[in-house]
Amino acid sequence: MHLLRINADWARQIATLRDAVTEETHLIRFDNGFYRICRPGHGQFQVLIKPGDDKTGNAPGVRLTLQEKDLYVADIDGRRFERYASTLDQMQPTASGLDAAVRRLPQANGEELFRLQSLIVFCIAESLRSDQIATAVGQMILSSTAGLLGVGPTLPTPRLLEQARCWGQASNAVHAALSPEARAIVVKRRTELTPQQRQFSERVDMGRIETALQERARAVKVLKRPD
Repeated sequence: MHLLRINADWARQIATLRDAVTEETHLIRFDNGFYRICRPGHGQFQVLIKPGDDKTGNAPGVRLTLQEKDLYVADIDGRRFERYASTLDQMQPTASGLDAAVRRLPQANGEELFRLQSLIVFCIAESLRSDQIATAVGQMILSSTAGLLGVGPTLPTPRLLEQARCWGQASNAVHAALSPEARAIVVKRRTELTPQQRQFSERVDMGRIETALQERARAVKVLKRPD
């Protein structure tokens, strides 16, 4: 079980969780960091998210089960989850709003339940896939809790949702831009690599990705496994 709290170090918490549940690659990103990739197989992991305003530590939180192969959420608090609410892009969540969603979810039902589930799932799953989204969620929290200047207190959900919807397409574009050797290595588990393959690295050439997808590919941190 991995614990997440809705507080100022959200991006750091997500990075730690991301490293624990995905595989490293030696594919170099535009920022000289490295892409990661989803694990093969049918493994799952659980995340418990707790509100940041929980001073006693007694808030029950919300439990999510995610699939390692694609970081999709299978269930949230024991209830199946399949897709985002169509109204997600109309939401303007704040840190307190995300806290409230976590506290309210166990009692919610109907359309309210669907909306709250969608908000919580979006903030966790999409933060794992994209460090840009993780940063945006972290800045939303910092704006509300620490008065961070230069960003608003609400999450720019419509823009981030467009990024999220392109995750699979952007991942495929990155895979297609690789050399045959890199493409063969990246889909293997790290434990399956030879010592020589472990030393291999390659910078992803954004020039080989169509212009419309380049920004999306830069925002991806964890690659979906190729179709």
